[in-house]
Amino acid sequence: MTEFHKEKADEAIETLKMGGADALLLFPGADIGYYTGFSIGPSERLAAALIPFAGDPVLVVNQLEAELRGQKPWIADVDIWLEHEDPVEILAQNFERLDLDDAVVAINEDAPWGWINRLRNRLPGLLFVDATSYLSQVRMVKSPQELDWMRMACAITDKALEVGFERLHTGMTETELAGIITAEIRTKGGGAGYAGVLFGEKAALPHGKPGERSLEPGDCVLVDLGTNIQGYCSDLTRTVFYGEPTARHAEIYDLVHEANRVAYEAVRPGVSCGELDSVARKVIEDGGYGEYFIHRLGHGIGLQGHERPYIVQGNELELEPGMTFTIEPGIYIVGEVGVRVEDTVVCTAGGCERLTRLSRELTSYPVTS
Repeated sequence: MTEFHKEKADEAIETLKMGGADALLLFPGADIGYYTGFSIGPSERLAAALIPFAGDPVLVVNQLEAELRGQKPWIADVDIWLEHEDPVEILAQNFERLDLDDAVVAINEDAPWGWINRLRNRLPGLLFVDATSYLSQVRMVKSPQELDWMRMACAITDKALEVGFERLHTGMTETELAGIITAEIRTKGGGAGYAGVLFGEKAALPHGKPGERSLEPGDCVLVDLGTNIQGYCSDLTRTVFYGEPTARHAEIYDLVHEANRVAYEAVRPGVSCGELDSVARKVIEDGGYGEYFIHRLGHGIGLQGHERPYIVQGNELELEPGMTFTIEPGIYIVGEVGVRVEDTVVCTAGGCERLTRLSRELTSYPVTS
């Protein structure tokens, strides 16, 4: 993948050059792995990739990371700082060595403020500019290999959730069902998985967490889950019923299902993110439940569970083939019920492909003891 990372870095650099930047500075997070091939998460120990647009790049890491976690990034120069040393000073010295002490430096919105502020105090001639939109634009369009990893992750979540639903029984807790699903994710080879399980009236809490609420006949069961393969994520939500739903709850489900379907069919290159949100939202508004659809239609997904593009009203960004995102309309009536139907999808040249494929039809599971 070293060539892939270098190609993506070159693509971003060409755009940033035209914007007037002299260098790119990356800290731990999704971007440093994507653009260098050295994947590392946030820590109290500074790690950074300094990539001048004229000159040789350097990785600055703590001695604990001297072997770069066994990875082989395309950046050959590695400057190692010791535990007793000031890593910001080491980074500043690299700026000076590369004649970048008064450069225009591109950073992303996740850059740690503390380190940036100290670096700016040490080198007051630096001008930092936000490159988030440029870096995100490159990452939004997935390669065939990236899409294959996402398909694998989505297939695992489909199967794990199917197993979980088959084990529904009266008295089981949200936590128990979450444990069954995450165990299935691990068994099937998924990376760090999660399962947000909510029963009955708790399903109206979009960011609720599994607890000791017991499953009872007539409950809806909302599960939001995901995993990753090679760092590339899946995201899936299904709402089913334990026993037969009421007529009102079936009506709510049908509206959400229809909003998901209509949005899927509207996906094509050139449609704006805001337009797609509006298409789905109109279905729910026309059904009389508009006030209960309280979030955007979806979000981008890839190396991060939530990333650009955001499928939200007012976003004029146009979809392109290879962009991956979620379609997840929902209706949440506090104290009563919550329904969400979410898929991970990719925009294609001819429309849309669902990467999550578990049935979206209204499903009731039999009541068992």
